[in-house]
Amino acid sequence: QLLSTRFNSVVSAHRVFDTRRFGVEEFDAIRTLVPGASINDAVLAVCGGALRKHLQAIGELPESSLTAVTPLNPRRHAGDESRSFTWLRVQLGTELDDPVRRLALIHEQTAAALGPDAAPHAADSGDGSHQAAASLAISSRMQSLLSLGSARMTYFSAIMPIADGMGLVFAVTSYDGRIIISPTSCRELLPDPEAFTQQLRDSFQEYLALARAKPARKPRSA
Repeated sequence: QLLSTRFNSVVSAHRVFDTRRFGVEEFDAIRTLVPGASINDAVLAVCGGALRKHLQAIGELPESSLTAVTPLNPRRHAGDESRSFTWLRVQLGTELDDPVRRLALIHEQTAAALGPDAAPHAADSGDGSHQAAASLAISSRMQSLLSLGSARMTYFSAIMPIADGMGLVFAVTSYDGRIIISPTSCRELLPDPEAFTQQLRDSFQEYLALARAKPARKPRSA
């Protein structure tokens, strides 16, 4: 059953958008907090942490987890570069105060979806549409290096479409060693997008501090 939040309301025509840039190597460090977790798991966990901070700050944090719908390409994980994908519903662990437990919860779900005994997903598409009930969407795209003459593109972000009942979307783009996370909403549902993306950065810094404080593995003796 869909957990309803302010983002599952009617959207207006007044769009709001902001973006934050992070290092891929930093997300690579964050994912090591949970054995087997991927960079994608780490991105979902950071977004979940930002949502927790935001809804807690405005007194609207639900007791249960918010659910995101996000694209997953099982063939790519198997070595197939096909662009077809499924939409996976993922609980973001917004009810969890422990960031590592949140990442572990997310990894458990994505690992099950990629496993040999994975069940068919409720929302399955190759064209970007989805019908899964969720509180928000998190979509991702990778881009190879681009240039125009001698000028090289430094980074790119995306503004994603929102709709009634799905009033918040995180666009995640990857380019030139950077991961760019860009929330899109409307001003009635997200009046202060700059404060929200600061909470996104706070969530990221919380994870990164934990990753850097983790004891380094000792080399095996011969």
